[in-house]
Amino acid sequence: MTPPDLAIPACGPRPRFHDAAGRAGDSAASIAGSARTIDASAVFSVLKFGAMIPPLAPWEGVSRFVPGYRYRGTARVGPVTLRKWPECAGLPVEGQADLLERIVDAYLREHVRESDPVLLFSGGVDSGFLASRLAATGYRDALLAHYSFGDDDPETRLAEEMARTLGLRFVRVSGRAPATACLDAPGKVYPLPFGDYSTAPTTDLALSVLELLDGRRRTIIDGTGADGAFGMIAKVAAWERVFRTPRLVRHAAAAAYGRLLWARSGRLESLGRVLRRAADLSFVSAVVAQNPLGGVFYRCDRRHAVDALLVSWIEGWAGNSPASRVVAADLALTCANVFAQKAFPIYEAAGHRVLFPFLTDEVVSLAVGEAASWEPSEPKACLKASLARHVPRSYVYRTKSGFVDPRGCVFHDRRFLEHLRAVADATSPIAASVCPGPIRRACDLLAGGRTLPAQTLNLVWALAFTDRWYRTVT
Repeated sequence: MTPPDLAIPACGPRPRFHDAAGRAGDSAASIAGSARTIDASAVFSVLKFGAMIPPLAPWEGVSRFVPGYRYRGTARVGPVTLRKWPECAGLPVEGQADLLERIVDAYLREHVRESDPVLLFSGGVDSGFLASRLAATGYRDALLAHYSFGDDDPETRLAEEMARTLGLRFVRVSGRAPATACLDAPGKVYPLPFGDYSTAPTTDLALSVLELLDGRRRTIIDGTGADGAFGMIAKVAAWERVFRTPRLVRHAAAAAYGRLLWARSGRLESLGRVLRRAADLSFVSAVVAQNPLGGVFYRCDRRHAVDALLVSWIEGWAGNSPASRVVAADLALTCANVFAQKAFPIYEAAGHRVLFPFLTDEVVSLAVGEAASWEPSEPKACLKASLARHVPRSYVYRTKSGFVDPRGCVFHDRRFLEHLRAVADATSPIAASVCPGPIRRACDLLAGGRTLPAQTLNLVWALAFTDRWYRTVT
């Protein structure tokens, strides 16, 4: 009997794997068995893009079911079909806000099964929008869990004021676990390695929420995905201008960056890293890549093959326009396979349901299919317009800091530097994929108190995390 087709959600946070013999499961390690040869393309992918681009998996002989496609057994038979949203065409921002409210409200009513869900609440636009929809749909007992970086964290004060305005309960939690706790045994926690240095505070937030709930199972709501869905259009236009820079100029800047700039913060470093990404990669890959340091910190001989995997994956279901493809790649690769992974397995292992309202098929189809409709001069304009109906505009239209420790303490932590130095050792599981010299140089700079550029920091975190993942996976 022919098995029914299985549709893999384009932005589902839970990976699934198979091998050539037709075995399938949720664990790449169990399918690989004892014959584990590390896939060098997968390692390159996680270092360059922050995640393993499907169908790549940690070991040769194992493949991931590709999100956004239908399968018959383990055979891929075609892409999923995105829903069309003709009613969105030509809508003003306020009309877009109305449409998004209806979609999210319906999702919350269908999937939130108790009166007191927990919302991971930074006080920014994304979590603020979700908080306002919880209040509007009657979840007045919802708990807004906010992670604070200290008594002087300005985001905490504003988050508490926003919660009070919305009439929802607010709880502040602060770090208790060591900064490097998530590097102790990531292979036992996460189904795949990924690269994002805000994993440290996100893990601390997750553990604090589990302690707060004290065994009571709840629905936990995570606002990951709003930036990718509704905040990329200006970025697409900026990258189109970068790609109009003559190729010779891009390659000259790329060479200078690799030799001189990766350790120096400033305008030259910012310009150089953008031009180097544009020199090495196709358009979509350059936009979503996390660093320009292939060939410096890690080998880049797999870059063309991995680039082609990303392009073919996204082209298959996202449409033809550059904006649609960039939005799709950011949602499916960065949001679902990097950002959503930081805490999702921790909550699930404790028995909680985790919802990602901005990664649902309906929102993804709206975001990708109508990518050209979003206001380029105001990222996430439709979310902001909605939220501003419920809280003062000054809470909405402001500069928001990212969810990372502003002091960058983890990179100067002795334990972190031990993990990073181990990547440069010949016994590292990923030794064949890395360049030891620059890694040791970065260790020395960090040990001396130097602050490195953000993309360099994210890469050294990805190096340490990936090495630790392979060392600790069971």
